[in-house]
Amino acid sequence: MSFTMKEGGFGVGDYVAFGVLCASSCAGGVWYSAVGSRSKAVVDIKDYLLGGKAMSTFPVAMSLIASYVSGVTILGTPAEVYNYGTQYWLVIVGVTLSCVVVATVYLPVFCTLRLSSSYEYLELRFNRHVRAVASILFLLDEVLFLPMVVYVPALAFNQLTGFNVFAVGGAMVVICGLYTVLGGLRAVVWTDSVQTGVMFIGVVLVAAAGTLAVGGFGDVLSIAKESGRLDLSNWSFSPYERQTGWGAVVGGFLYWTCFNSVNQTMVQRYIALPSKRKAITALAIFCVGAILAITLCVWCGLAAWGAWVRGGCAAAGAPLVDDRLLPAFVTYVADVQHLPGLSGVFLAGVFGAGLSSLSAVLNACALVAVEDILHGWLRLRLRPLAEGILARSVTAALAALSIVMLVVIEKLGGVLGVATALSAIAASATCGMFTLGMSCWWVGPRGAVWGAGAGAALAGTVSLGAQAAAAAGLRAPPLAVSAACALNATFASQHDELDPETIFPLFRLSYHWIAPLGLLATLTVGSIVGWFFDKRDDSKMDAELFTPIVWRFLPREAHENSGLTRRALNAKNVDSPTPSVPLILGQVSDKIEMNGETSR
Repeated sequence: MSFTMKEGGFGVGDYVAFGVLCASSCAGGVWYSAVGSRSKAVVDIKDYLLGGKAMSTFPVAMSLIASYVSGVTILGTPAEVYNYGTQYWLVIVGVTLSCVVVATVYLPVFCTLRLSSSYEYLELRFNRHVRAVASILFLLDEVLFLPMVVYVPALAFNQLTGFNVFAVGGAMVVICGLYTVLGGLRAVVWTDSVQTGVMFIGVVLVAAAGTLAVGGFGDVLSIAKESGRLDLSNWSFSPYERQTGWGAVVGGFLYWTCFNSVNQTMVQRYIALPSKRKAITALAIFCVGAILAITLCVWCGLAAWGAWVRGGCAAAGAPLVDDRLLPAFVTYVADVQHLPGLSGVFLAGVFGAGLSSLSAVLNACALVAVEDILHGWLRLRLRPLAEGILARSVTAALAALSIVMLVVIEKLGGVLGVATALSAIAASATCGMFTLGMSCWWVGPRGAVWGAGAGAALAGTVSLGAQAAAAAGLRAPPLAVSAACALNATFASQHDELDPETIFPLFRLSYHWIAPLGLLATLTVGSIVGWFFDKRDDSKMDAELFTPIVWRFLPREAHENSGLTRRALNAKNVDSPTPSVPLILGQVSDKIEMNGETSR
């Protein structure tokens, strides 16, 4: 049977499987929504947004996975591998390195200070205006990213059932928005846990059944090797090549570090745990889960390629294929292997991944709007009930906006590259601000703001320019097909390509290099501006505001003031409930030994 990329259709068994799994995955969210809407979470904004800072490790770890491994990964990665080979798989090295850096550089600072929002750190280190800049960048980033999260599951549903993309996207937002608005972080985390499990079940079943449909593990590998899609030897330094070893490892490492280290969707979960040890454990589980999810998606892409080659290389399935590849392949596998319900399980997994990512972003945006914009920047304190309503209103407004922006997303190709490029704009600039604050003691507010502005401007220009070029028809050519398929000339030259030389060079960069470019610009400009134009504020020189890696290099004042910020925060929040398990310095005296000396 030939794989044509035109496969589709949903049977009764698929509808049953999809309905049961979706209902079970959302049941926890509905429960916490019902409980939360009639409990103190209505008026206790901290409980609503942070789950009381006493969440369990494993559910939070699963929620961390869900925050990043969305439908974009599930649909985008197989299409990327189908077109460009397994070079992208090396991004798992970058994932591992980023988790190590997050655990050793950034996490100790957040856990020591025990903040409600990651951007609160920027006010403590710089001032409230710097905090506002980072918060606005984050909200802008999520406004650009949310439509991608909604579009991908809606596209898969459209491919399999024929339902309108906008109708499906609207239903998805209503379902997710309901339990996120009412239940807060507890509903999000516990629902994420179940949805992440459903996602893995769906992807594992597709990978296993797809391998059997091609003929077995060895057949998938041999076909991929024959056509050059199993090659990991491209270590070109050219930033214009879409997939290279350096791009996947270095670019992936810096992008994932930007996302995992300071992004509110991730930090909000770290600080929802009662201790640093549990936060690191959750991060380690996230690392393993993300690597497993990426590997499974890469394998699905190879299996789909093997099915296309073995089936006779039908013209409709020739590269460049789009993000409808995996839904079509799932239907093909279900027919070949006689597995009614497989498409339903797969679609439930994609929906679960999309819903979990959407709820994570919406909840994080609500926290940033209240804690960073309202409290931190505008210095406004409303009644608890009013703040609870405001947080829920922000969630609902962003959910509605994501539906409107589906019109734009439909015109862009390759969701994996698009999502990575767009999210790199704010992620690189904000990560650069935090890195400047935690490691460069000579940088003050001017350096942080100018650095962030330079990084966001450069990354934004390159990213949006690249998307405009892609919409105009600029696509990297796919890898060559196998010798057997080359005899079939019916699909040759069916894709019109835009001449790259007509595009501005920066707009031709691989999406892997956009985050590193923005991060480098932020650190460079911020360091220079801070050195020449910022004056040292001794009140901001507190060793606990800096990563432990640079403690030995800090000026004397930083060691003398060590712990002042934390004690001031504790005094400010004296009326808040004490966590069940203390964080890092909770049981340590105010004097900390550094470099053989005791701080005063």
